Amino acid sequence: MSWRKKLTKDLTTSVPLNRLATPEQISSYIKKIVNAAQYDYNETEAFEVSKVLLNDEINNGAVLGTFINEPSQPILGGVVLPLMPNISNIPLIGEHVVVVEYNGQHYYTSIINRKNNPNENSIPGAAVSYDDNPKYGKTFERKDIRRVEVREGEVVYEGRFGQSIKLGCDHIDNLPMIKIRVGQQTPPEQKGAVVKENIERDGSSIYLLDNGLPFNADIDEEKFDGEQITGKKILIKSNGIFISGRDNLKFRAVNNINVNTPVLDIISTDIKLGSVESTELQPVVKGDQLKEFLEKMIDDIVDGVDAAYGKSSGLYISPPGVQGGPCVATGASTTFKIEMTGLKTSLKVKLNGSGILSKNVKTV
Repeated sequence: MSWRKKLTKDLTTSVPLNRLATPEQISSYIKKIVNAAQYDYNETEAFEVSKVLLNDEINNGAVLGTFINEPSQPILGGVVLPLMPNISNIPLIGEHVVVVEYNGQHYYTSIINRKNNPNENSIPGAAVSYDDNPKYGKTFERKDIRRVEVREGEVVYEGRFGQSIKLGCDHIDNLPMIKIRVGQQTPPEQKGAVVKENIERDGSSIYLLDNGLPFNADIDEEKFDGEQITGKKILIKSNGIFISGRDNLKFRAVNNINVNTPVLDIISTDIKLGSVESTELQPVVKGDQLKEFLEKMIDDIVDGVDAAYGKSSGLYISPPGVQGGPCVATGASTTFKIEMTGLKTSLKVKLNGSGILSKNVKTV
């Protein structure tokens, strides 16, 4: 795996010294021997990928290919495995990876940044025959994805497809911020240049801010919905934002064997959106249930008033010879009030049992 590159040729075919060599001759001879033995020693070697094993039960993420410096050497272990068990950076066909050896097994550590391009760094033909129309894999297609603009001290993770996570700062007071975004949108005028995250233009973004967005026009300036943002904020921008809590079933063992047998009770996940005090939280209204309840309430009010009027209207009389309309007989007003009180009580009972308020989703 490790390889050496000889720096000079050995030209000392014989001992070029007199029987009584001078100190200068001895020194010159020693230097020639030392120079002839000089090597550059490398513990790692570049490896050109020709095949990637995806979703393999044993060798998931492993690659096959050819070593660039010593193409004839065999691959120890049969495949080159990813060195890190928990972080995968899958190379493309034609890309070069750094390979090391541990205990008779070859591993690749990272992709060599041949083109300084986050989308692909494939240079096929360095170790095998050149292909002027390379295929990066079965589904991968090259896209114009740019590097993300960076500032001093920032840490940035960039994907191949226009997504990034930046652990950065506001560039003014060195206060922290995290920018997560997918869907890089590059303006036409920025062709070939690095791009800056733009929460208004990128596909979907989440920003975690310790002191708002920078708004010093001389250094940097960013806005959200046209406004300057200050203070500790979380900004989310996308075409749609969905938040859902999942009900969790309890499970139990049957005959001392752990099986997915749900217990009857369900643990509901609460969703709370608040500002300062949790005591300020109130249930969120369920729109569909509210609409249905209001429609029924309107029907009940109309029907109830009609019923109350019908029961009390018979108590209105028009005495003979009396002008000015009918008179209200004794008990008509009382009857109407009783009917309306009953209607009010009925509506309150229906409201309390309507289920229009969520027990788990609360906001202020």
